[in-house]
Amino acid sequence: MDSDKRIDPWMYRLPGEFFFLLLSLTILLLIGWIFSLVDFYVFVFLLVVGLVYVRLQQAQYLGNGLRIFGGQFPELFEIFKEQAKKLGLNKAGLYVVQDPYLNAHALGITSCTVVLTSALVEQLSHRELAFVIGHELGHYQAGHTKITSLINPLGSNNPFSGLIFGLWARRAEYSGDRCGLVLTKDIDSAISSLMKMSVGKELFKKVNMTGFVHQIAESKHRWVAMSELLSDHPLLVNRIQHLVNFWEKRFKINS
Repeated sequence: MDSDKRIDPWMYRLPGEFFFLLLSLTILLLIGWIFSLVDFYVFVFLLVVGLVYVRLQQAQYLGNGLRIFGGQFPELFEIFKEQAKKLGLNKAGLYVVQDPYLNAHALGITSCTVVLTSALVEQLSHRELAFVIGHELGHYQAGHTKITSLINPLGSNNPFSGLIFGLWARRAEYSGDRCGLVLTKDIDSAISSLMKMSVGKELFKKVNMTGFVHQIAESKHRWVAMSELLSDHPLLVNRIQHLVNFWEKRFKINS
């Protein structure tokens, strides 16, 4: 793939993503109809709340977070700027917030805000951070952050929301992972970034990879699959397996 070629969502979006989003919305409307919860004014209210909430969050990061630019962590900014350019994103900002947990997220409707925790920046290499940043920018370019802006007023961390929108949300995460890999073309850093976000930098150094491969095989049990149903993120072993499959299909064969 030409490194200067613009990357569009069709290049990394997981097949079936739109179908499961439509299915989730249909289920939500059906439940609302059954319990007489669907009301035009309630819908408009939730829509406005979602839009305002996102804008307030973006403003809060400007006030509480550290904005990354050419004069503030320039190496990190160059990674962000280059990836945003490849995705054709002109209105995007990168922030770091103090947090002991390794995490990142994106939000925005008309402009993109990517937030990295301080622990993530401290423990991941630049190549690993490039994958994470690409993942988050992919969420915005693919329209995921617009959908989550509407879902969040329903409560994003409850079993009800997870059960209805989980099928779509997990596919959106796979799409984000694939975007990060398309941007970086570095499967090793993609996998290590996910594992570090799970166990941390120091424990990752001691991970027995052979044992982890066996763990992936054992995770095919039906109860493990069922445990994922209430989550908006795929299980770690599934994310890594999907990334490897995508890498072998998209890059390794063509190399």
